[in-house]
Amino acid sequence: MSTLLLFCRDCGKQVASSQTKNGLCLDCQVRRSVADLRDEHARLWRKRERYRTQNANVEQIGRQISRVEDRMAMRIRELVPNEREAIEKLRRELEAARGQRYTIKGV
Repeated sequence: MSTLLLFCRDCGKQVASSQTKNGLCLDCQVRRSVADLRDEHARLWRKRERYRTQNANVEQIGRQISRVEDRMAMRIRELVPNEREAIEKLRRELEAARGQRYTIKGV
């Protein structure tokens, strides 16, 4: 049985039609669904680093970061039915969030 291959509207990657939704591949769906949480993660991480340099208590901020990561995991699990693939996508999104924490956004 052959599958129809489509191009993702966002990244242009060619994927099976069964793995697309609204013209987006699963990777792009995940990236879009956690974009706000990725930004929040980066903001909290920068805040924790700022507080740490002032020798302030950062325990609460660490818990906030953990809750954001948990919410990211829940959103990814909603989109990705395969547990192993969901873990891999979460790992990639957390790496992206950690890489984003030193990027300063313009207002």
